[in-house]
Amino acid sequence: MADSTTPPDAEVVRRGELAELRRHQPADREHFMRWYQDPDIAELLRHDLRPLTPGQARGYFDSIVLPASSSGTAWAIHDRVSGNLLGTTAVTQINHNEGSCLFRIVIGEKIAWGHGFGTDATRLVVEEAFETLGLNTIKLEVFEHNPRARRAYERVGFVETGRSVEWTRNHRLDVIAMELRRTTWEQSRDSAGHPAQ
Repeated sequence: MADSTTPPDAEVVRRGELAELRRHQPADREHFMRWYQDPDIAELLRHDLRPLTPGQARGYFDSIVLPASSSGTAWAIHDRVSGNLLGTTAVTQINHNEGSCLFRIVIGEKIAWGHGFGTDATRLVVEEAFETLGLNTIKLEVFEHNPRARRAYERVGFVETGRSVEWTRNHRLDVIAMELRRTTWEQSRDSAGHPAQ
């Protein structure tokens, strides 16, 4: 896996079995830019299916991701064993009146795909959103042509709530809406013998 230039003392927010969430550091920028310029990643995540330009990726990281990470709503995903930077995740569109948010995740290092890092990181963000941020519902959207991500979300407890169709440059996108409610998450933890905190 690609070596991370993130300092080893970067603040760890949560640790899972495979992954850990840390505060983003400016040194993460080059990794982030590489991920968001990758056509394969754009195909799986972006509604326009197009990679960002270097300037767009840099601006996105500097003006949105870093500040959100400082405020506790975006995190760098690291391999817990090696410490390598693998991706980025966030909760956005937070509505405190409804107690809801939109979840986003990118495992940018392709060598880490299919090894459970996305599932573990999703679980960590769910814990952070419910336990620390005090939210009640986490929503997300996933493309039908990204079954690996959908399976990861289902393993954490997300359920499908609807479908829609979008058209991008004469290309049909089938979008699946999913959500996880705090009450469902707490019940699953209780039944597994892990009381919600």
